[in-house]
Amino acid sequence: MRQLWAYAYRVVPPPPADGLGRIRRLLDTENASAFEQARAWAAQLILEQRSTQILVVSDSPNHNGAVNHRLEHELERLEAPYRITEPVAIQNRH
Repeated sequence: MRQLWAYAYRVVPPPPADGLGRIRRLLDTENASAFEQARAWAAQLILEQRSTQILVVSDSPNHNGAVNHRLEHELERLEAPYRITEPVAIQNRH
């Protein structure tokens, strides 16, 4: 079983509502692409009143892949300030 990692993009303040649709579509596309290619990469949008979180689970602790660049480009296009948490290894339990 391969090691999985989790990290998050924290966007404060949340992006405008009309920008969330583009981010949702991007995440849906990337989630589907990872599934089709049997890669471990999945992201979920978590909406909060004061911030938006994008939780990512991946088979790599690196967040410099093409998918991350596309997500960061979209956040920058929306002028949404964000930070990325350090990756944390997810314990494998059998």
